[in-house]
Amino acid sequence: MKILLVGLGSIGKRHLRNILSLGYKNISLVSQSFKSTEEFNNLLIYSTVEQAISKNNFDAAIICVPTSFHIQTLNILLNAGIKNIYLEKPVSHNYFDIQKSKELIQKNNSRVIVGYDLHYDLGLQKVNELISSNTIGTIVSANAQVGQYLPDWRPHEDYSNGMSAKIKTGGGVLLDLVHEFDYLIWLLGNVKTIASINENSGSLEIETEDVAEVLLQFDSGVIGSIHLDYLQQKLVRNCLITGSDGSIFWDLTSSKVKWVLKDKSEHEFDYIGFERNDRFINIIRDFLQPSSNNNLTSFEEGLKSLEIVLAAKYSSGNNVFVKLDSFNPNN
Repeated sequence: MKILLVGLGSIGKRHLRNILSLGYKNISLVSQSFKSTEEFNNLLIYSTVEQAISKNNFDAAIICVPTSFHIQTLNILLNAGIKNIYLEKPVSHNYFDIQKSKELIQKNNSRVIVGYDLHYDLGLQKVNELISSNTIGTIVSANAQVGQYLPDWRPHEDYSNGMSAKIKTGGGVLLDLVHEFDYLIWLLGNVKTIASINENSGSLEIETEDVAEVLLQFDSGVIGSIHLDYLQQKLVRNCLITGSDGSIFWDLTSSKVKWVLKDKSEHEFDYIGFERNDRFINIIRDFLQPSSNNNLTSFEEGLKSLEIVLAAKYSSGNNVFVKLDSFNPNN
């Protein structure tokens, strides 16, 4: 298999190491700044996507460029006829040229997977299993939260110059922490109504929102809330799901899922020892070797979380509830 990897920031290098660990060797890279090292000294490096595809026919491509370049890069690869493409999340930072991507995917019968690796977290998989088996009855509500101090994300870099801090590159907690929107859709189905308040607290001296509170109502009637921030000094990522017959609490930081049933019995599943990188290895393996599981996120499915984020931005900016069935994400 001939693979093209576009972008060699931190996530690009992670994917590259994982692909090599899976035994793939015919890999070409696109990067304007990366220089060959001893670790990657056998790989071809091109300065542009156009240069790479003019000299090769690739079986698969992986896009790891900043969010604001996702769709531009995707459409170049689709126009080149590449059938299997992995696009890092989120799909984009706006809806510009999305329709063109849809048309190219359909025309070429291409397979585009969006990199929502939390579907491969063993804890969330357990939550999905418990919900699917009706363990806590009819789901009533879901409350998710995630927060981590932005300067700690990449300590070797100046966060104020990074993608997260800039509006034009697609930063801000709503897009950066879009996993929460995606996994709630995965677990609970589509969303129909959104309301949000997004703020820049000024604490980090960045352009983008660093805290957001989002209310959701799902098609099923489930109500939900999501808290997102760049400010918590210690990583917090969890979700409480309440049903008619019990509740489930997933906590990523402790690698545990706990649930309480109507008879007051308490249960626990722990996956301590499962490493974060295991998620990335498993998702890239399933992308490169298509499997029958439903953990991968298609392009159309990935668009749902982007539409919710854009609706949340619109809600906050206009102080309104937003109905997704009538919302124009191009606004």
